[in-house]
Amino acid sequence: MDLSDSRPVPRIEETRGAASPERSDAEAWERSPFLSRRFVIGSLVAFGILVANAVVSYRTIANVIEASQTVENTLTFVADLKEVQEKVASAETELRGYIISGERDRLIQAQALLGSAGNIVQSLRALSSAFPEQKQQVAALDALIDREIDRFGALIEIHRRKGLTEALRAIRSTAGEATMRRIQLATADLQAAGDARLRRRSEQSKDSSGLSILTAVVATLLNLGLLGAVILLARREIRERHQAEEVVRFAATHDPLTGLANRVLLAERGTRALVAAKSEAHKTAVLFVDLDRFKHINDAMGHGVGDRLLQNVAGRLARCVRRSDTVARQGGDEFVVLIEAFQDPADVAQVAEKILARLAEPMTVYGKEFMITASIGISTCHAGVEDLRTLLKNADSAMYRAKQQGNAYQFYAEQMNLHSVERVELEAALRHALERGELALNYQPKVQSRTRRITGIECLLRWDHATLGSVPPDQLVPLAEETGLIVPIGKWALRTACLQAREWIEQGLPSLRIAVNMSGRQFMSATLLEDVLSIISETGMDPRRIEFEITESVMMPDPEQAVKLLKDLKDIGVRVTIDDFGTGYSSLAYLKRLPIDCVKIDASFVRGIPLDASDIAITDTILAMAGSLGLKVVAEGVENHDQVQFLERRGCDDMQGFYFSRPLSADEMTAYLRGRDVAEETGRHKVPGRPKLVAGAERRALA
Repeated sequence: MDLSDSRPVPRIEETRGAASPERSDAEAWERSPFLSRRFVIGSLVAFGILVANAVVSYRTIANVIEASQTVENTLTFVADLKEVQEKVASAETELRGYIISGERDRLIQAQALLGSAGNIVQSLRALSSAFPEQKQQVAALDALIDREIDRFGALIEIHRRKGLTEALRAIRSTAGEATMRRIQLATADLQAAGDARLRRRSEQSKDSSGLSILTAVVATLLNLGLLGAVILLARREIRERHQAEEVVRFAATHDPLTGLANRVLLAERGTRALVAAKSEAHKTAVLFVDLDRFKHINDAMGHGVGDRLLQNVAGRLARCVRRSDTVARQGGDEFVVLIEAFQDPADVAQVAEKILARLAEPMTVYGKEFMITASIGISTCHAGVEDLRTLLKNADSAMYRAKQQGNAYQFYAEQMNLHSVERVELEAALRHALERGELALNYQPKVQSRTRRITGIECLLRWDHATLGSVPPDQLVPLAEETGLIVPIGKWALRTACLQAREWIEQGLPSLRIAVNMSGRQFMSATLLEDVLSIISETGMDPRRIEFEITESVMMPDPEQAVKLLKDLKDIGVRVTIDDFGTGYSSLAYLKRLPIDCVKIDASFVRGIPLDASDIAITDTILAMAGSLGLKVVAEGVENHDQVQFLERRGCDDMQGFYFSRPLSADEMTAYLRGRDVAEETGRHKVPGRPKLVAGAERRALA
C-alpha cells in the first residue's frame, strides 16, 4: 500500500536566493470593517444620483401637473365666458322683445339673465388669480354687468310706476344697447385671451412632453445602471466578506509560518480519524517528527534562516504523504503526520523512511547549504488508545527513543512511558545539579604510542545524583543538549578544567594539554568565542594548552559557519580535534577544509582490531587520510595489548583507554601523576609498558 502520494506544497519551495521572508497569512490579512469603504462610497454616490433623478422626475411631474391645471382652468374660464356671452346675448334679446312688446316680464327675464351672468363672472374672478394679466379685465366685466343689472332694476321700477312710455324713454336715455355691446366685447376679449393661452400651453406641452419622455428614459436607464452597479458592489462585498472569513478560518486552523495544519485542525482531524477507525475497522497512525540540532542553526544563523528551513521542511513533509493524510506543525521544530486508513505497519515505516531520506537531502537557504536530520516517533491506534492526546504522547515517547539513535524512527512500545517519566524527573534534577555541586570532572590520560609518555588529559563529565546515584553519560549529555543546559554546563567544565590544570602546575606537575569536549549547541552558541576568551583570562590558562574535541556531526548542518568558527578558535591559540572520526561523513575533501590539528578514531573501530577486517580497514584508512594532511591521530577505547601493538605498528600518534587508565577524579589523577609507577622524562610523565588492565569499558561524555 503506497502512503506517499504527492500533494500540494503548503507554502514555499527551497530558497535559492536572498529573498525576504514572506508574511504569513495571519499577518497579510487585516480585519475588514462591517462594510468596506469602497462599498459605502459607491452606495452613497448611487444614492445621491438616485436622489437627483428623483428631484428631476418630481420637477417634471410637477410641471406636467401645473400645465394640466393651467389648461383645465383656462378651459373652465373660456367655457364660463362663453356662457356669460350667451346669457348677455339672451338678456339683450329679451330687452329688444320688451321694447317691441312692452311686456314687463321680459324686462324682468333680461335682468335675471344678467344676474346669472354676473354670478358666473364672480366665479371667474376666483379663477382670474391664476391669470394675473386678465384679472383687471374680469373685474371690469363684473363692474359692467353689475351696472347693467342695476339699470335693468331701475327700468323695471319705472315701468311699474310710470308705464311703458317712460320706461322706453329711460332705455334710450341710458344707452342700454351700447352697454350690452361693451359687455359682449369684453367677454369676447377675455375669451380670445383664453384661447391664445390654450394654444401656448399646447405648444409648451408638446415640447415638454418630448423632454419629459427623454428625461424619463435617461433617468430609467441611469437608475437601472446604478441598480446594476449597486448589485455588483454588493456581490463583490459579499465575496470579499466570504474571502475574509475564509482567511480567518484558515488562520485559526493553520500555522502562519508554514501553512500546515495547526494543533486545532490536527485535533479535529485526529478525532474524526479515530472515530472512523473504530467504526470502519481502519488503522490510524501518528508520526511525531523532531528536527535534530535545529536550535543550533537558529541560534547561530538567526530566526530568518531557521524560518526558511522550517518552511522547506514543511514542503518536503507534505510531498511524502497522501492528500488524505494531515501534516501539522506542533510547534518549534516539531511536526506531526496523521496517517489514516493504512493496512500494515510496514506502510507507515515506509513513510517514515521516505521522510528521513527526503529531509536528509541538502537544503540551500540564502546561498548556504544545510544538512537537516530528524527523529521520528510512531504510534498506531489500538485497543488501549481512545484519543488523539494519547497517540501524540506515545509518539513523543517513541521519538525520544529514536533521537538516541539519531536520524531514525521508532515505533512506540508500552515500556517507553516509564522511560518518559524518568526523563522528566532527570530533567528537573539536572536544572539544579550545578547549584547543588552534583557535577564533577573525571580525567583520563592520553599516551604517546612510541614513548608511552603522557601527552594530554581528557576531561570527562560525571553526574552523581543525590538519590539516583551515578547517571550514565549517555543519558546526561543528550538531556543537557535538549534542555539547553549544555551551554552553562560546558562553560563550567572548561573553567573547572583550566583551574585544575593551573593547580597541577602550581603543585610542580608538568603543564599538560587539557582536552575538553564541546557540544553542538555550545559550538553554535553566539557567545562561544567571548566565553572562551573570558575563561582563559579568568583562569590565566595558556590557550596553547587547551584542546577542544568536536564531533563531525556538530559541523555538518552548516559547514561554512563551522570552518569560520574553527578558524576563530585557532586564532585564539587553542588546539582543535575532530572526535569520533569515522562515524559521520568523513572524507578527504571534507577534512582538508577544516582548520584542525588532530583526528580521534572512534572506540567502535578500535574495539574490533586486530581481528575484525572491517575495523582494520577503516582504521588504516583514517590513519592514511590524516597522514596525507599532516594531522595527528589519537585512538580512543584502547583496552588490550594487541590493540596497542597494532596501533603502534600502523603509526598512530597517541592512544587513550582503559589499558592505560580508567577516568580518574582530580585527586586520583594528581596521585597518578605523582605515583612511583610514573617516571618523568624531559618534562613528561612516562607510563609503564604494562599497567594493570581494567576490564570493561566506560563511555565518555561531552563536557
